[in-house]
Amino acid sequence: MNLGIRTCFVFSFLTIAFPGLANEPNPKPQVIINVYNDAQVLEKVLAQAEQEATRIFRQAGVDNVWVECQSLKPDLKRKPECDSPAGPWHLALRIVPWSSKLRDSVFGTAFLSVEGEGTYSDVFYDAVQKLHKDWHASLAGVLGHVMAHEVGHLLLGTNAHSPTGIMRLSWQGRELRSISMGTLLFTSEQAGSMQAKLFSVRARK
Repeated sequence: MNLGIRTCFVFSFLTIAFPGLANEPNPKPQVIINVYNDAQVLEKVLAQAEQEATRIFRQAGVDNVWVECQSLKPDLKRKPECDSPAGPWHLALRIVPWSSKLRDSVFGTAFLSVEGEGTYSDVFYDAVQKLHKDWHASLAGVLGHVMAHEVGHLLLGTNAHSPTGIMRLSWQGRELRSISMGTLLFTSEQAGSMQAKLFSVRARK
């Protein structure tokens, strides 16, 4: 089961300062993630998945802010945070029903440049639902872990897969059991890399 692939293309990005962080003593680095719910995942399931992904990142020393940028209620005013992602601290994740170009065993993709930088990722909801049904695993739990995996690619860059933990290339029974126990996490090395990258971005501001 291939969890994620990297699609390479070249583009440029800019970064913006972290608002309000200057006055906080040694805050955790923070990532804002725009969420586009094209698959029309139930609000309750998506909220639980975001909470699970937030827990995973906090274990790695990174705080998350999830911003719903597409709603089933068209009368809602667009949020200013939904402007285009602007670098490592402001990313985008789109949940789509499925991919017409990738096999069913692929659960998501992160779009990285040749330098290993990127701000956009996709999660394929049909594949997440299939995993949930085949293994009788929590739907929100599986979705939250796949979301964390794909955002992890954006923060860790090229060659982010690892033999263990949430960035493992394929998930088998052991990983699915870890999801139910809440122990499928980033390794300490991955946590350090993500923190270093985000602190470096903030230090340049």
